[in-house]
Amino acid sequence: MNRAPVLLSGGAAPDRAGWAQEAAEVGGRPLVTVTRPEQLGPALLLRSAVLFVPDVLTLGDVGQQMLVRTLTSLDERPKLVLGLGRSESSVRQAGLLREDLHYRLRMGLLNLDTPGMRDAIAARRAEAARRAAMPPPRPSPARMKSPPALAARPAPSRAAAPARPKAKARPAQRSRAAPRLKSARTAKPAKKSRPVKKGSKRR
Repeated sequence: MNRAPVLLSGGAAPDRAGWAQEAAEVGGRPLVTVTRPEQLGPALLLRSAVLFVPDVLTLGDVGQQMLVRTLTSLDERPKLVLGLGRSESSVRQAGLLREDLHYRLRMGLLNLDTPGMRDAIAARRAEAARRAAMPPPRPSPARMKSPPALAARPAPSRAAAPARPKAKARPAQRSRAAPRLKSARTAKPAKKSRPVKKGSKRR
């Protein structure tokens, strides 16, 4: 279902067309069918499409060469689904299919006559049809959303008082020894002053 090219051989024409239609539906791209060489050039410009060629031999050598240039030079190109009305080995032996084109399609060779291939494709299509017929699922009722829990608000912090400058430590003063009091016993009695006689001079 990617942009890799595919070469379908075997089966009937409706089988190859159904395979291309399914590739377009799964990839969500429009399907463009090319049956004449003059349609190929404009169709190769549709990059977001599935380009289906029911029989690549109807394009001739010029059309196959255009496919080779598209596969080698363009990174963005439509998805190529090329069909063959004959077996792959027979057209190569007859020289009707370019070898350089076959080389670039070698990773996408699909033979619808391979045992079990048709059954696998039919089962896949039936499963896709069953899914498309199923009613869309009913939307579930919206659940009541519980109110978001209120985040606990931190208690309002008191404005911090400005830090007071620390008082400078005063240098320790040397403690002076307290003067000793003379005891009453050892204290000498004060000298009594003698009365001064009149007329006498004090020495």
